[in-house]
Amino acid sequence: MIKNHYESYIIVDGNYEDNVIEEIIKKYEAFFKKNEVEIKNTDRIGRRRMAYQIKKKQNGFYVCFEIIASTSMIAKLERTYKLDENIIRSLTIIMDKKTQKEKDDYLKKKTMMAEAAAREAKAAAEAEVAAVASTEKTEK
Repeated sequence: MIKNHYESYIIVDGNYEDNVIEEIIKKYEAFFKKNEVEIKNTDRIGRRRMAYQIKKKQNGFYVCFEIIASTSMIAKLERTYKLDENIIRSLTIIMDKKTQKEKDDYLKKKTMMAEAAAREAKAAAEAEVAAVASTEKTEK
């Protein structure tokens, strides 16, 4: 059976507590494992105010599952999303190889930039500590 790379986005009611949202995410991760779907990443995007009301809700908690699954499994997943009253909206898209490579490159670049910023911040903090220490030495 041919398996493809997918991104499956869901919007959970944003009025729920964090632990309830986490339970919903864990429920779907267990559903994936039960149905032999490989989970590459679960991205908890967070609470956002929606551009317009959906099911009389203004806020939603966005989650993205990066999965590798068969097309028949995606149909089953979509049906499960529809039946779950906790999910306001869902969208599952197939990722072609080009888009997948671009996303991987972007994430690598973003990680490298964050690491560089952390190194610069650490160096600046160490320089400040050294400057304070030298100032205290001269005052004595």
